[in-house]
Amino acid sequence: MANFEKLYSKVALQVIKRCHGAIKITKHGKILEVYDTRRHMWSKGLAGLIIKEECKEANLRDWEIANVRSIVIKEMLEKST
Repeated sequence: MANFEKLYSKVALQVIKRCHGAIKITKHGKILEVYDTRRHMWSKGLAGLIIKEECKEANLRDWEIANVRSIVIKEMLEKST
């Protein structure tokens, strides 16, 4: 199980790196907006798409997207404090 956690963390860090850490997040852990460097735009609905794209590149299944999303939120909340 630890290997999956490492993989999820790696993909989550790729999502953060792709957005250059430009992810606006609430204190309650809701992603508001992200900046996608590939599309060169801020968007409210783009976070899920970016996470999904990075998960597909890492050959993860659809149900694993939620795990990656929660790690992205956790990492961003830790960096903001």
